[in-house]
Amino acid sequence: MDFGSGKTPAPFLRCVIMLHHLHPSFGRLPDRRDLTRSPQFDPAKGRFVNPVATDAMNLGRLPEVLGRQIKGGQERTPPSPWTFAEAQRERLAPTGVQVNWLGHASVLLHIEGHYYLTDPVLTERAAPFPWLGPARFFPSPIALDDMPPLQAILLSHDHYDHLDYETMLVLQGRTQDFVVPLGVDAHLRHWGVDPARIQVLDWGETATSGPLRITATPARHFSGRGMVRDQSLWASYVLDSGTHKVYFGGDSGIFPGYREIGTAHGPFDLCIMPIGAYDPAWHDIHLNPEEAVAAFQDLGGGTFLPIHWGTFNLALHSWHDPIDRLCEALAPEARLLPAPGTWVRPDDRPTGRWWTQA
Repeated sequence: MDFGSGKTPAPFLRCVIMLHHLHPSFGRLPDRRDLTRSPQFDPAKGRFVNPVATDAMNLGRLPEVLGRQIKGGQERTPPSPWTFAEAQRERLAPTGVQVNWLGHASVLLHIEGHYYLTDPVLTERAAPFPWLGPARFFPSPIALDDMPPLQAILLSHDHYDHLDYETMLVLQGRTQDFVVPLGVDAHLRHWGVDPARIQVLDWGETATSGPLRITATPARHFSGRGMVRDQSLWASYVLDSGTHKVYFGGDSGIFPGYREIGTAHGPFDLCIMPIGAYDPAWHDIHLNPEEAVAAFQDLGGGTFLPIHWGTFNLALHSWHDPIDRLCEALAPEARLLPAPGTWVRPDDRPTGRWWTQA
């Protein structure tokens, strides 16, 4: 089906419109009048733009990508299913920072006695439908029904592997605040979240939730849950309790903004950095492991917690390539590699490579 001419076939367009109206997982586009206040929104293009020129998908490389997809050859899923369980929540200290990686970009943080959850996708698939799309390599170590009361959910952007409709339906009843970039609030309101509990941020703006000041900072990515892209913003976040600071990278390609964020907000106790789902065809929007380390160093260092790997098959590299390359690129004393479900502090250093034994 040829979309290169810019003309979408009428039957296909009608089908897409029908799906958008009938299935709530696609969410809702925001009112553009709410977006134009942002310097990141380009009125001439009618969409949000990145701080540097960005090619979200190099269409010239599409034949090569399809050829590699058909050829295969990479071990894109683990050889056997994994199972992990949450460990020792009852032993969490009432102060400081403790963190639990649940897979992909979903991280449960316990900061000064309050729980914060990033980009929750805790159901089986990162897709609009529960029967189609990339499936998790392992169930969430914390089931939805076992999630503790949350002070806030932080969303970096609206892609399906970072914002899941079914997860949000369950968690909205046990979450006090929702911190989101411009435009993402339209999805949440469409799904029944009380607008009074949603704090909507542009880059550089700050929300307060519990003991944290949460500042939205730039990222280099894109957005969209359907045929229309970039109608909502994407972001990273700085979480500041006054005594501890955490950086959550969300989803991004390499860009000079990391050094600027580090200068303005660092140093950090913990930098939560994406390392997977990279490819030369979409290099601008996803960090590879070596770029993630460079970004981490631009942020000012601290402890590096890798995310966005080992959970979904979203690229053409092997499932273990991101973590193998990270271990080559970053010294053990700077990295935190807990098994999913394990509570750790930024200064912990779990031993062993669990992904080779799970």
